[in-house]
Amino acid sequence: IIISKSNDISSKIWEERDKTIPLKNINELFILASIVEKETFLEKEKPIISGVFYNRFKKDMRLQSDPTVVYALTLGKKKMERKLLRKDLKIKSKFNTYMNKGLPPEPICIPGLDSLRGTSNPDKSNYLYFVSKNKKDEGHLFSEEYKEHLENIKSVKKNKSKNE
Repeated sequence: IIISKSNDISSKIWEERDKTIPLKNINELFILASIVEKETFLEKEKPIISGVFYNRFKKDMRLQSDPTVVYALTLGKKKMERKLLRKDLKIKSKFNTYMNKGLPPEPICIPGLDSLRGTSNPDKSNYLYFVSKNKKDEGHLFSEEYKEHLENIKSVKKNKSKNE
């Protein structure tokens, strides 16, 4: 019964999706929604973050999602015991979206309904970048230009060192 209900709900979300999103099937929706799930805990940010990923697809950019690298390193079997390092972004793995274009081969977690809904009906924006404010409840800073993204990163680092 649970699997049947789950299939019904996910099929309904797929049917009610924005038909302009560049996903071929429900499996791809689950893969991208799993990345969105790991990127933010905030329901209101899920459509924004999925919109960023769709904008990257349109520009033939890599997704460059840190959670896919964490998954590549841990295979989802354990929590990462340390911060992600720049050298980690070069790990050879079919899950590493810094090294590979497109989606990983399978979901990196089981996405929640809010991630599936946010990914199936993304916000329309010109955002290409986002950086975490490093606090679960504060979300992310979004930007359209790389230069602005770098400024956001500096700002987050400055605020972090102020609070330590």
